[in-house]
Amino acid sequence: MKELMKQINPLEIYKSPYGMRRICMMLASVLLMGFGVSVFSLSDLGVDPFTAMNMAVSAKLGIGFGFYQMLVNGVLLGFVLLCSKKLVNLGTVFNMVGVGYVCEFFTGLYARFIPAPVFLPVKLLLMASGVLLLSLAASLYFTASLGVSPYDAMGFVLHDKTHVQYKWCRVITDIVCTAAAFLFSGPVGIGTVVTAFCMGPIVSFFNTAVSEKLLYTHGFKFRLVVRFYDFSRVGGTFISPNGRFVA
Repeated sequence: MKELMKQINPLEIYKSPYGMRRICMMLASVLLMGFGVSVFSLSDLGVDPFTAMNMAVSAKLGIGFGFYQMLVNGVLLGFVLLCSKKLVNLGTVFNMVGVGYVCEFFTGLYARFIPAPVFLPVKLLLMASGVLLLSLAASLYFTASLGVSPYDAMGFVLHDKTHVQYKWCRVITDIVCTAAAFLFSGPVGIGTVVTAFCMGPIVSFFNTAVSEKLLYTHGFKFRLVVRFYDFSRVGGTFISPNGRFVA
């Protein structure tokens, strides 16, 4: 536990190379992610699988989305801590607590001041904006190297326990969430599919074009490498600071 507390200690992170930038990028990513999910939801063309499941179940239970998502993340976090503390850092905590509430805040504003979109071109524009915002947020989040969200961590835990390739573990978790969203009449649509197939390449683009340039000082040759999850001893993977999964 002492090792974990030191790992997520903001002061220790601040003292580390690019510490302040990493913290700022992580906080910005949480705000962007919540805002992006709210824009995605406004399009009425579906959201990512995990969000769709949480929106569906929270609506059925009559619980606020932000609070319910925090509860689900709390349960997942407990499981992840039992399996690998390396995945948990300050960004994990801010992600699990902040994204749902930020989304709920903006969704409430839309309900009060913005009419629901009717025309398909407007919906498609909102969906595309949501994908871009989520991709940029994910890029900032991974590049900051301050942990992964509890849901993202589940794929790595499954990979470690089953030795199935990470991408298939992620597919499994997404299918489970999508099925639950369907079961509870959640916001599953074309946007859910677009997210699954398009976010990866867009995140990679933002890594190079935006996030790495924000993090690294020009002319400074030191390149920070923080490995959250190192499976190299068993032929697995680790996450590098630019968000790429390296064999």
